[in-house]
Amino acid sequence: MLSFITIKDCKLKIGEWCKMKRKSEKLSQNELAELLDISRITIQKLEAGKNITLDNLLKIMNHFDDLNKLYAPFDDDIKNNNIMSLY
Repeated sequence: MLSFITIKDCKLKIGEWCKMKRKSEKLSQNELAELLDISRITIQKLEAGKNITLDNLLKIMNHFDDLNKLYAPFDDDIKNNNIMSLY
């Protein structure tokens, strides 16, 4: 049987991750939002699996020291395929 991961699945999983990380630091949605200079509604939307901006997702991942988890696979892919940078 084939298994497919949808964009909705990813959004929900990211939301679960954010909530878990926030709670592990004993932060409310409002406290996290204030630390990152974004709105509580943005945190609420992310945790509910709703659309947020890439910038806000990256801010959250950076706050929890998990930005490398997103960066590393792209970096590895570029290195392994010898894709030339546009910059």
